[in-house]
Amino acid sequence: MKNSLSEKERLLTTLTEIYDQLEELESVLEASFSDLRLSLNKEELIKLKVNEQRLSVVEMELEQINLFASGDDLGSNPKQVSRPLKLELGF
Repeated sequence: MKNSLSEKERLLTTLTEIYDQLEELESVLEASFSDLRLSLNKEELIKLKVNEQRLSVVEMELEQINLFASGDDLGSNPKQVSRPLKLELGF
């Protein structure tokens, strides 16, 4: 009887150790994924800023092209106003 109790205690000890290791692994993974998530968010924000800047440049170029192409028409129609198109990036 002592032999089976000893085996049960050994098994319980082993399972407890495994449980403790799994808890430690969980905390390490949580911290690692949290850091990774923050890093990915920063990278995506940088990409969005770059695209926003490119879009602003394209908008300015289009505005210049429109002003150049319709330069004569603005004098004949005072109600016609060239307004830049403001686009917002989001996800």
